[in-house]
Amino acid sequence: MTTSEVDKKQPNIIPQLDGLRAFAALLVVGSHTGQIGLPLIFPSLTGGFGVLLFFMLSGFLMGYLYLHKPLDAPSVAHYVAARVARIAPIYLLAVTLAYIASALLGPQFVYYINGRDFIRLLAFSGSSHIFWSIPPEVQFYVAFAAFWYAVRRGYAGLAVPAVILLAGVTMLFRPIFPGISLPSHFHIFFLGVTLAVMVRSGVTAIISAKIAAFIQAVSIIALLMASLRIWPNKEFIESIGWDDNAVVYGNIGLVICFGAFLLASTVPNRFGSAIFANKPMRRIGGYSFSLYLLHEPILAGTGYLTSDVLPGSIVIAIGILLSLVVAAISFHWFERPVQDALRAPIAKLVYAIIVRVKLALGWAQPAPAHLVEPAVKVVSTP
Repeated sequence: MTTSEVDKKQPNIIPQLDGLRAFAALLVVGSHTGQIGLPLIFPSLTGGFGVLLFFMLSGFLMGYLYLHKPLDAPSVAHYVAARVARIAPIYLLAVTLAYIASALLGPQFVYYINGRDFIRLLAFSGSSHIFWSIPPEVQFYVAFAAFWYAVRRGYAGLAVPAVILLAGVTMLFRPIFPGISLPSHFHIFFLGVTLAVMVRSGVTAIISAKIAAFIQAVSIIALLMASLRIWPNKEFIESIGWDDNAVVYGNIGLVICFGAFLLASTVPNRFGSAIFANKPMRRIGGYSFSLYLLHEPILAGTGYLTSDVLPGSIVIAIGILLSLVVAAISFHWFERPVQDALRAPIAKLVYAIIVRVKLALGWAQPAPAHLVEPAVKVVSTP
C-alpha cells in the first residue's frame, strides 16, 4: 500500500482529540483557581501540563491536516486563512477587552496590562498572563509552513534531520530563549508533527485498542496523581525540576510521555471514546480556545461576588460553569461567525499576493480563477 493510499484511509477528524483539547483546557482552568484567591484545585504545575498538551496537539493537527497535501498557491492560501481566522480575532478581542478593563479597574484586575503591554500583545510579542502562549503558537505556524515547503519540494532528507538537530540544540540551550519564543518549545510542537506523520503513515494500525486504552488510563492517573501531589513526593518533584515555579516544557522525559498519551489517543478504543470522544467533551473542545483565553477574569469575578456568601467549592463550580457558558457564547456568536466571514477574503488576498509575486519573479502563470477554491473547510483545527 502506498503512502497516498494510507493517507486516503485516514479520517480527517479524530474525535478523541477534540476531547483531549477540552482536557487540556480544564487542566489550565483548574490550575488558576488558587492564583485568584479561590480554593486550589490543581497547583500551577498542572497548567503547564495543559499548555504542553495544547502545543503538542497544535503540532500534531498541523502535520495531520496539511503535511500530506500538495504545496501550491491555493493550499498556502487556505492554510494562512485558516490559521489567521482561527487565532487572531478572538485573541485580539480578549487582549482589547483586557486593556479596557485594566483602564477601568486598575492594577487589581486579574488580566491587568498597561499601554506598553497592550501594544506588544497586539503585535503577538507580549508575555502577559495567559496570552504568553500565543506568540510561540504563531511562530510555529510560520516554521511549519517552511517545513511543509521543504518536504513537498523533495527536501525531506534534508529537512527532517535538520529539524531533529534543531530540536536537540534548542533543548540544550533552552534556558537562554524567552518563554514566548518558538525555540523554547520547538521540540514539543515538532514531536506533535512527527506523531502526525506516523499516524498518516498507518503506524497506529499496529497498536491494539487495549494497549492504547491502557496507555491513556495510566497517563491520566499519573497526571492527576502528580497534579494532586499524591505521587511522587515533594522532594522527588523538586529534584527533577517539577516544582511549582519551574517550567515543565523542558523536561524531555515528560514531553515523550505526553507524546505517548497523544499517540494512544489517535487509536480508537472504548476507554478513550468514553472519556474524550463523548459529546460534552467534544463540545468543550470546540470552546477550548475561548475558555483558555477568558476563564481567569470570570473565575476572579465569580470569587469576588460570591466568596463571602458561598462555600469555596460552590464558588469554583459556578465560576467554571460561567466560564464554559461565556466560552460557548464566544464560540457561537463570535469565533465561528468571524472565522466563516474571514476565511474566504483572507484566502483570496493571500492567493492574489502569491500569484503576483510569482508573476513578478517569472516563476509561473496564474491558474484560471474558476479553478481556484478560495476557502477551505478546516476540521479539527486547534
